[in-house]
Amino acid sequence: MATKLERLKWELFKLKNQGLILSGFKKGLIRPYDDELIENLRHVYYGGIPASILLLLDNYCQGKCYDRALLITFGFGDDDFRLVDADIDSITLQPRYVDKYRNSSDIHYGNHCFAERTTKDGTTWVYDTTAGLVFEKDLYYKLQSPKVTTVIDKQQVINNIEYQEIKNANMEQNKHVLPLIMPHIEESVEKALPFYQAIVRDEIELFKKEINYDNIEKAIQDDMRESILLYYKMKKNKPKP
Repeated sequence: MATKLERLKWELFKLKNQGLILSGFKKGLIRPYDDELIENLRHVYYGGIPASILLLLDNYCQGKCYDRALLITFGFGDDDFRLVDADIDSITLQPRYVDKYRNSSDIHYGNHCFAERTTKDGTTWVYDTTAGLVFEKDLYYKLQSPKVTTVIDKQQVINNIEYQEIKNANMEQNKHVLPLIMPHIEESVEKALPFYQAIVRDEIELFKKEINYDNIEKAIQDDMRESILLYYKMKKNKPKP
């Protein structure tokens, strides 16, 4: 169990951040993803699903910061960016993690990955896909006190095999499994941050329309029906021993 001092550190961290976050929203230093970013991600596919959908769904981002930080860079256009791995206070100071890793040799149990994007006006923004928000860099560093462990610059990211696989992904190869995935995607909308729920519903409907989802669903149902009929036909005609 966390000590009294460890719990106090956590409570002080939350109290400090509460004021910084409120001030950040008011000053425009914390904001949701913008329309241009989402549009840029609309035809970037990960497992057959557009990144513009995945990155708006909380339960498809929690615990997946390394994958999702890479994925969101596809929305940055020509802007410079880098990926940063760092130990952050919201994990390192959290009592349940302190307890879990107390006797562990893993000193970086609080490691997290986020993307830093520098826009044309010279401002650097942190895209934290776990939070689902964009933070002005100085504010984010005040909030999280990140202790950087790895930095990967734009060119290194682009040269990464996983980046190239995502860039060259062929949605056609995955579309036949979509009827199995989409119901779960649609159920997850209710768990998204409130200001993303209407947006992600629109993205889902647009995606379905673009790929003729109803036809794909019908074709798979027809194939399943034919397979079942064929199975029973073969079973019926099977010679008795």
